[in-house]
Amino acid sequence: MALIWIGGLALAALIYLVGADQFMDAVAVALNALDATFRHVLFTLGTQLFGVVRALTIALYVVFVILAVLSASRGRGGVGALIFISILYALLTWRPFEDYPPPVGRWIVAFALVLVAAIVMTQRLLASPRDGRWPHYPPPERPPGPR
Repeated sequence: MALIWIGGLALAALIYLVGADQFMDAVAVALNALDATFRHVLFTLGTQLFGVVRALTIALYVVFVILAVLSASRGRGGVGALIFISILYALLTWRPFEDYPPPVGRWIVAFALVLVAAIVMTQRLLASPRDGRWPHYPPPERPPGPR
């Protein structure tokens, strides 16, 4: 509660220093400068970010493939997911006859796709093994005696 009052007093002091008539203009100028700075930083980091996203996506896809093969070898499934995710990954990132690589947006979607797939495969590997019975956790046995 006290922080709200202190913030209000600080805002009043700021409005007094800038001038009540020019306060909204000063806020707009400050927001415009902040936006221009943010866009400039994004522009300068854009090419570096593209390389980082591509490298992370490729590495994460390899991790997913290894996890899916491990999961399938342990009898927990994963071959269908491996085929499905591989097809989607190829559609998003592969352009065989183009001069330019796919847009960074496709790489970001591919990154999210393989990240979720790798997390699911990890959970599948860490889950307790199933013995094929339903329900997976049978109810406890009843003690002997009259029913």
